[in-house]
Amino acid sequence: MVATRSSNSTNIVTLDNDTSINVFHFAEGAANIVFKISSKRGDSTRDDDFGQPGTTTEDGISRIDHRLKGKLLRLRKDLPSATPVAESHQYFVENIKPLFPTENLVEQVLCKITPKFVRKCNEKVRDLEAHGLRPTKRKGVYLAENEPYATAITDMRCDEEHASCEFKPKWLAQSPTAPPDSKRCRTCALRAMRSTKDARFPELTDFCPLTLVDDKQEKIAASLERLLGHSRGAPLNILDFVRQLHPYFQQTPLLKLLRDLQTRKDPNGVLKADPSNLDFVTAMTLRDCTLFLKIPNRDNTEAHIEARLGDLDLKTPDGNKAQYWRQTEQQLIDE
Repeated sequence: MVATRSSNSTNIVTLDNDTSINVFHFAEGAANIVFKISSKRGDSTRDDDFGQPGTTTEDGISRIDHRLKGKLLRLRKDLPSATPVAESHQYFVENIKPLFPTENLVEQVLCKITPKFVRKCNEKVRDLEAHGLRPTKRKGVYLAENEPYATAITDMRCDEEHASCEFKPKWLAQSPTAPPDSKRCRTCALRAMRSTKDARFPELTDFCPLTLVDDKQEKIAASLERLLGHSRGAPLNILDFVRQLHPYFQQTPLLKLLRDLQTRKDPNGVLKADPSNLDFVTAMTLRDCTLFLKIPNRDNTEAHIEARLGDLDLKTPDGNKAQYWRQTEQQLIDE
């Protein structure tokens, strides 16, 4: 387990039993469930609904803490392998935030929650499950009612003026332990291995991560077209958005910074690394993060592309994860 210090309570939002917010199920991953936040007036929330805790709007609605404006609420599932939220948040604050510009990170605000609040969220999850609206593979696992914290994260959903999409850049540099004559990058090699062994994995039609940090314009454009075709929430008119994103990906230093940090934090590779080393754990975290993009509509000429890295939770070597990393790396070398 990688050690971190306890969280600073002065920056914590408190969501008590009489909280002023409603929550609506939005999205679900393997370890967390994300909820939309709204005021007590319903799913439609106004700017005036946010302010100092304990104050009310002119029509008597309790205001939501202003630090939750533009945020989604992420709660941890009850899984034996899960890292406590406060520990994961502290890791983010101390080890991830200093590496990137603030505008390129999905912000995290630590929120104090109660078992009663979590039970209310679990009721919504169970209701979805009862109506057949929850993915089959997610059924039977619910939020941890003994977890005292949640995180409010930047809302990167599309809106009236923006499209949005997300993807995992994965390994932006070749694995340090790859054979010198390797024909594929680490990510493409893993896809190839999986597609030959498991029919659930698609053929090799996805983008190669190395092309996103390539200086050749045509490679970037081709990868963006493939990327948008496979990414979650990709806009319908893909070619228009490729034309918008192409100059951004040519100019932004973000992905090259991500690549350099992956390499710097793990110069020797998975097979030689100490799994308890903080730099190595950070490298594995950076190799599994998500890039969220908000892309202005064509008529929104004054807006800029917003790009933020998220899913930067602590990747601990616990629960046989270190063994899995090594086994996967060795399989790729052997094949």
